[in-house]
Order: sequence, then structure tokens, then C-alpha cells
Amino acid sequence: MSEDRKPVRVAVNVMRARLTVIGFNIAIVSFQINQLYRVSGGLSVPGVDHSVHVGANMALFMALGLSMIALVAFIMSGTLDEVGYCTHWSLVAADLFMYLALAHTIAGFFQPLSGSIEDIAAKLPGEAAGISVLHIAVLITGGLGWFLATYIVPVVSLVRSPFSRSTNIILGVVYVVVLLLLFWVNAHSLEVETLGEGEGPWSITPVLKEMFQPFRW
Repeated sequence: MSEDRKPVRVAVNVMRARLTVIGFNIAIVSFQINQLYRVSGGLSVPGVDHSVHVGANMALFMALGLSMIALVAFIMSGTLDEVGYCTHWSLVAADLFMYLALAHTIAGFFQPLSGSIEDIAAKLPGEAAGISVLHIAVLITGGLGWFLATYIVPVVSLVRSPFSRSTNIILGVVYVVVLLLLFWVNAHSLEVETLGEGEGPWSITPVLKEMFQPFRW
């Protein structure tokens, strides 16, 4: 983490590149939300003519919300002058929210896809071996992307941050708190989707399991 006392001035193109990523993420999430009802599995709700993937829907809507937060924070980081350098710590905060949004987008795609592959394998027992290979490939790819976006890249972003050590430490602590809150929300969405099966009275265990979410896909 940098201790450089010179004024921080990050080129506006750095921020613009990230805005492009967020724009693509919002478009992808919006598409998947509209298509999710076509995916097999999910929760059957009386009066609803399609299955409801509570966990995947929550992940996608959280991805949309986190993307909007990152979008606003990136815009806040730029100065209002003829150059438009990014000089505020909200640039790094936006980076962290962007990575959280990407991780939730991955979860919103791969979680229901994994269930669909399992349904296909059950209906085609003769192709179970080949489908199992596809299933493992999907889990490894999606899981690796999730772990990178959730843990590895945010750490790299904080380490490479041009802002002061104290600012980066505070941002890191806030990131961990937000991450735990999101794990808590994920645990509750899973409880709703499974109709409360599994853990019984609510405990911290489901939240801790969300730290390794891809393993339950």
C-alpha cells in the first residue's frame, strides 16, 4: 500500500475503462434476470406460473445494485475541471464494489446452470459420465472466477492503491464488513429457496459456508 504523499491523480481513462466493465455487467445481469424463469429447477410458488430461483435472483439483483453503487462512486472520484483526474479514495471503493458485483453476477449465472446440468444428467443416465465432465468444468470455471472477484482481485486493488495506508486499511475493513453482510443475505436466500431445510434454527454456520459459495453450486 502506497505511502506516497504526493497528490493522487489517476488518469480519467482508468475510471472510464471500469465504467465500461460496469456497463457490460449491468447489461448481462438485466438479460439474465429476464431469462432466469426458463431455467429448470427452483422453487414452486403458488400462483406463479414458473419456478423461482430465489438465490440466483437475489444474486443478480444484488449485482445490479452493487454495479450502480460502483458507478456512482467512480463518477464521484473525478475532479470537475478541464482534465478530470480521479483524485478521491472513492475510486478504490468503487473498484471493490465493482468486483463484488461481478462475483454476484457469476453466482447468478452458474448456480442455476449447475442445477440444470444435474437435471439433464438425471434424465439422460446413459450420458451421465460425459455430463459429469461438463458439470465439473462449469463449476471450476465459475468457481475460479467467483474466488478471484471476491477475494484475490480486491486485495490486489488495495495493495496497488495510490492512496494512504490508513485509507486503504479502512477500505479493506469496510469491504470485509460488506462482504459478511452479503454472505448473510445469501444464506437467507438459500434458506428461503430450500424452505428452511438443513440447519434448523438460524446460526452463523450458513453464513460461513457462503465464504466458499461455489462448493454448494
